[in-house]
Formats: sequence, C-alpha cells, structure tokens
Amino acid sequence: MADDVFSQDVVKTPFILSRTAVVNPKTVPSDFHAEIKYLEKPAPDGNSYQSFLMGQKQKARDHFRGQSRKEHSIRLPKSNHPPQIGYTFQPTRFLPNGVELPIYGGIPSDNTLAISDDGIALVAMNSTLYAHDIYGDTAVFPDYQVFLRSLANGVTTSTYYDPKLYYDPTADRFICALLKDNTPEKSEVIICISSTSNPNDEWYVYNLPGNPLNNNRWTDFPVITVTEEKIYFTANLIIPGVSWQVGFDGSIVWEMDKSAGYNGSPSLNATLYSNITYDNRFIRNLHAVQGANGTMNDLILLSNRNFAVENDTIFYLRLTDGNLTVDALKTNVPYGVPPNARQQDTDTSDVTLGLQTNDARVLGAIRFEDHIQFVSNTMHPTTGFSAIYHGIIEGIEEGTPIVYGTIIGDSVRDYAYPNIASSGNEACDSETIIAFDYSSFTDFPGTAAFHYSNDGNYSPVTTISEGLNYVDRLPGGYERWGDYFGLQRKYNEKGKVYSFGYFAMQNKSNSGYFAELINPDSSRLQLSLSLEESTSLCDNQLQLQISGGEAPLEIAWSSNNPEINSTDFNVSGLCASDTVMVTVTDNRGCSASITYVVPPKSLEEGVSVFPNPSSDLMAIQFTLDVDAYIRVALYDDNGRLVKILCEQQTKAGLNELSFSLRPIAEGIYSLVILKDETLFETHKIIKTN
Repeated sequence: MADDVFSQDVVKTPFILSRTAVVNPKTVPSDFHAEIKYLEKPAPDGNSYQSFLMGQKQKARDHFRGQSRKEHSIRLPKSNHPPQIGYTFQPTRFLPNGVELPIYGGIPSDNTLAISDDGIALVAMNSTLYAHDIYGDTAVFPDYQVFLRSLANGVTTSTYYDPKLYYDPTADRFICALLKDNTPEKSEVIICISSTSNPNDEWYVYNLPGNPLNNNRWTDFPVITVTEEKIYFTANLIIPGVSWQVGFDGSIVWEMDKSAGYNGSPSLNATLYSNITYDNRFIRNLHAVQGANGTMNDLILLSNRNFAVENDTIFYLRLTDGNLTVDALKTNVPYGVPPNARQQDTDTSDVTLGLQTNDARVLGAIRFEDHIQFVSNTMHPTTGFSAIYHGIIEGIEEGTPIVYGTIIGDSVRDYAYPNIASSGNEACDSETIIAFDYSSFTDFPGTAAFHYSNDGNYSPVTTISEGLNYVDRLPGGYERWGDYFGLQRKYNEKGKVYSFGYFAMQNKSNSGYFAELINPDSSRLQLSLSLEESTSLCDNQLQLQISGGEAPLEIAWSSNNPEINSTDFNVSGLCASDTVMVTVTDNRGCSASITYVVPPKSLEEGVSVFPNPSSDLMAIQFTLDVDAYIRVALYDDNGRLVKILCEQQTKAGLNELSFSLRPIAEGIYSLVILKDETLFETHKIIKTN
C-alpha cells in the first residue's frame, strides 16, 4: 500500500517548438553514415554510472549468497499453454547483385518496435530504422534501411541514438523519438511523426532542447507514449563530468500537442515538467504506462529505486490536467539490481563480465481498466541469476493503489530486458504476453516469452529465437545487451502480439528478431445454439452450448415471443420465425451474445397442413404460379364465417401461412383460400385442447 500521496511543487515551463524538417525516406540522399561511438569500459573503481553499477552488482551477489535460498524460493502456478509463434523475419538488405545481408544492431542494440493496423512493422536498432510489410513479406523502404541521422535530418558531426518507436492506432500514425549527442551544448531530443500510416511518406521532425533549463545538462533514457490529446516524452537530465552520485539532476516530462504534430504544424506548443521529487529527492527513470488499447486518458508514470540491492518501493505518478501526484507504494516481493547474464565464455568469478543487464528500472507497463501490469529486471532470489520482475498495481480507479509482484526466472538461463503487452482476445481480458532476452552457459543469446492469464497463472516459457553464437563485440569485459525490447499488441487483431528482441549472429555480432506471438488463451467465452425440432409447430427447443469462460455463468434469454419458457441452457415453446437472443456473462465480467431466428418448418411431401389436429399454431403451405391477391377465411362446422385471417398481395412460388387456433373452441373447421377472389384451396382442420 502507499506510504503517502504527495503533491509535488513541479516546475512547468512552456515551450514553442519549431518544425525543423520534413523528411521523405524515398528521397533520402545516399550517405556514408559514419559516426564514432565511445565504447571504452569504465574502471570498476571509477566514478561513472557504470562503475557504480558494477559495485552494486557485487553487493547484490554478496547479499544473495548471505540469504537462505529456501526462504526466498518462489513457486509459480502454471497454466498449460505458452504463446504460439507465428510469422517471423530478420531485418535484411539486398545488394544490387542480389546478395542478402543482415542488418546489424548497434552497441547497445536498443531494439524497439511499432506495428500498424495495416501490418507495417517498423523496427529500429541503434542506429537504423527498418520497415516490413508482414502481409506481403516485403521490405518497405526502397533502400531497406533508413539511418536515424537521415530521419532526423541530422548532421555528420553528431551522433543519433536510443530510438523509441510508437504506433497510435487512433490516428494511424508512427512516432520515432531519439536522442542526439550527450553534451549540454549539443544534446537534443528529436521527435519524428509520420504524416500518414505509410512510413515511406513524409515525416515531420521536431527538435526539443536536451538542455531545456539551460543549466549545463544533457538528456538520457527516452520513453514515449500518447494520450487522447498529447504526446509525452520522458527522460533523465544528466550533469556532465561528475560522479554518478551527483550526476543525475532529475527526470523530466515533455508534453506536446498531438493534433498539431500530426498535422505537421510549423510550431508545436509544449510544456516541460521538471523538479519531480518525492521526499525532496529526485525520482529517476520515469517510465510511461501505455494503454492496453494503444492510448491513455491521463499520463501515468512508474519508477523504482533501480540501483538498490533489495528494495520494495514502487513510485506511482499521475499527471491529470497539469497536476502531478506521486504515491510511494510498497510491494510484497522486493526487487533488486540484477547480475550480468552469462555466456559460454563468461568468467562468473568477476561480476563485471558477461552480458550487461543494467539496473532494475521499469522497462514496460500496460494499463487495463482497473489495474496496471509492469516489468523490470531483477535478481532471482533462489538462483542468483538475472530474472524478470512482474508487478501489478490495483486500486487505481479508487485512488488507493496497491502493488504486489512476482519474480520469474530459470534454473539455467538468465532473463533480462522484458517488455509487456496486452494479449487478450476479449474486451474484458487482462491477459498479457511478456517477452525478453535470455542467455546462459549453454544457450546463445536469444529471445523468449510466456503468457500471463486472467486467473493469474504463468505459462511455461517458449523460445522465440535461438542465438547462433555467443556475442563478442567489445574487447575484454562485458558485452552490451538490450537496453530494451520491442513489444506491441496488434490493435485490430485480437490475441496477437509482435516482438523484436536481441539476436546473436554466427559471427558473434547482433541483430534483431521479429516474431508474431499468438495468445494461447482457451478461456474465450464462445456460444452456439442448436435447434431441436418437434412434431408440433410451436414446441421447438433451442439448446445452448458454452465453451470457455470462467464459472459461475449468468445466462439471460430474450425473445419476441412472450410465451417461451427458458432455463439456463435451453429455451422451449418456440414457433417458426421466432427470434431469440441469449447473453452469457462469466465471473470475469466477460459477455457474449448470440441471436437465432427459428426457421419456417417444411412440411412433408404431400402434406399441406401441419400439425393437424392442433391446439395452437398451424401452418399451411401453398404454391402460386403467378403473383395474386390472397384472402384466407375460417368457417365453423355449420358454414358460418369465424374470421377473415389474412388479406394480402402474395408472390408467385411456395408460400406458408401460419396462424393460431387459441381463440376458437375445440371442433372441426374449414379453411378457405381465395386467389384473386376465386376459390383456390379448402382444408378441413381440427382444433383440440
């Protein structure tokens, strides 16, 4: 539960952003795309962020070794169905001579993904963008890849990195956010917005200052999301040239006018939120929560104490109408900084080696109507390996949020860089698929996923891609891994999620692997009706069959015939042409409905009146060779007119007249059919009780 709900003295600074470019990928000029990245590893006893992080990993391992493994063992309930793997591809390009080559990721790879309703998958790695039509199985860009520098209309003297992709299903647009340079003088945030749903068309480019308060800072760790009216970008402000302890100068939130950005307006109104604190301390690494359906009403942000060896605090922030509130929640299962992951060549006696897992910051978060699910890296308390923290925040609508967590790990593999996406195939579902990178002494770096069901069960892990070798791109020390994982549901196809994670190549380099993940849920509520005909015209019965759902079930029948009798699984007393609808609601609140119209009853060959005798409804079939005016009259046994039953223009062909005998007494009657005022047919009918 929350320690406190703390209103912040947040500083709000208005900005007017200018559109700096309009870029068309089809006309991007050829370029060498040369750039220099600093890859020198920090000394373990240095003052940098990475040096401190290595020290924390050593403390985390010592802490783990000092704990009782049995005491911290976590057992997970299991469901039987992992996600199914569908369509896959790897980003590649073709030389003019037809030779196919892989597109490699940078260091770190920073895999990210957005997929449109039309099936255009946009994926990015440092520092390239690649688009693929999953239905046509073809590359979208004429030159296969577009470099981030080209998309940003950048210059050769700067570095463009840390891409984040987003697809807005409401507007059918892509957004690409990235960073430029890492010094206060040159740092910028670049927001690129597609002008249409086709990434081959023009992109509108807006540059945000990376040193927005003009106080010697630069911007790091980008996250992007959208609400119904705004685009939000969150990041950290970094002080250059000092130790990690004083180098962080707070997280910021950029709020931008979505409509103006989507229209490519020459200027964009924006607001910067800064000085975001709790208990007079800056909150680090704000991660925006995404809506399960692609958009949010208000901005919700999550954070934690990402460097802690062990901690139970989750920060829950909400921005509504320009006002920011912060809850410091306490989770029932603590998290902690993860160890580096192991490869075949990793010396585990040195915590600085292996695949870099960074810290325990939140890496993905999805909001459903009544709760939020999020994921991050952590240490598994039983194995000491890198693992996944899956948290759930409930009570958000009531304003009393509480959080609880589960740690998911493996006895052989290290798991890291998880992301989470809604995977339900019903509107009421809160199912998710969690995908991530993995590695071990015996497993080359690849990707995997599992399913989290409505009833709180975890499926077995399914491997998406198996790496082809261990990664060796940096001389000595650790290898960069992650730093994040692309995952998004397909908003117009229920139960489908698409992933883009880190993939180890045969030459010990890295690329990305794209895969369709299909929800394995068998609890989807589905209905069918079967008709049981009787010899009586009005004694038909419908039988309801239900599959899936969660008991108890609530069943409600309705019909245009008030005389029907219904129980839970059947309805009787139905007549020909009656319309019946049944709605079933299960324990999750999921509903399904089905409508059925009872078909007219076909009489046996040679029989024109059915049933006869009858106590109620009766049907008479007759055939006309041409259109005619039909009059139907009922007479009693003494030849007296009882009732003109019907008068109407009738079409040529087979016709059926149905009527009720309830208004008349028991006895023998004559039914007379006139065609254009000429006797056509006469039938003797019997009314019984």
